[in-house]
Amino acid sequence: MSSSCIDSSEWSQHLAGRDIRLAFFDVDGTLLGLDGGYSQRLKRALSAVKSLGIKTAIASGRPKFAVDFLIDELGLNAAGLYYTGALVFDPQTGESLIQQPLATDRVQLLIERARQLQVYTEVCTRDDFYIETNNPIGDVHSQHLRVTPKLEGFDSLVTAEPVFKLLMAVDEDHQPGVLRLLEQEFSDLVFAYACLPTYPSWSFVSIIDPKACKHTAFDCLLEYHQVKPDQVIAFGDADSDKVFLSRAGLGIAMGNAKPEIKAVADAVTAAAADDGVAQVLEILADVS
Repeated sequence: MSSSCIDSSEWSQHLAGRDIRLAFFDVDGTLLGLDGGYSQRLKRALSAVKSLGIKTAIASGRPKFAVDFLIDELGLNAAGLYYTGALVFDPQTGESLIQQPLATDRVQLLIERARQLQVYTEVCTRDDFYIETNNPIGDVHSQHLRVTPKLEGFDSLVTAEPVFKLLMAVDEDHQPGVLRLLEQEFSDLVFAYACLPTYPSWSFVSIIDPKACKHTAFDCLLEYHQVKPDQVIAFGDADSDKVFLSRAGLGIAMGNAKPEIKAVADAVTAAAADDGVAQVLEILADVS
């Protein structure tokens, strides 16, 4: 298939006769392009499948507060997954189905080690994120999330409320290998790496508790929505999307995904920049 346009007849065969009742969407590199925006075409396509009674939900490493604009603007308001599985949440009811924050003592040790190594750090609670000092990487990241962090000392913060994720970042040109060193020192935790294509030398890592299991989250959401795996379609482009892509009845990898991500999916659509999600949803709406 082309990286910019999918074969409608082939996709009609993929989708015809499927009883799709729930759709999960990754955010960065899937719903959002390099500019951090989405198209009106995508908005129309989502509205079309929702009108058929298909539930639409987020499944992302982002915090819930960093996707509120998508929940509101695109109607992705069914119960979904945030923080790579550390939080499973229903935006419509406000109910948390799963909460798996980091252990406070591990957070404290990580923060202290990050200070020693001069690593940019964000502390993410369920509803906000915090920084201790301003940083150019942080300025860009907050623009990317569309949320402004709160400036506060971490020591009192981490004992006051649960921390669902630590995000750390470095410029590899100046601090090569530092994040991998932290991963070696804290090998009991989950380190999920990401980058911003517009800043290729910057490395980001999200650190979550190992009990934040995506398989458990997927099972929880199936039961909550009362659907079977073959009634689920999932879209994604990254390593952290593999579980949902492989377990959904129809897992769709984006054209911009790496080969190993495409290998676990059932099909590959166009890249996010070419409205790959919208192209599939339009055909789904036509054949349903």
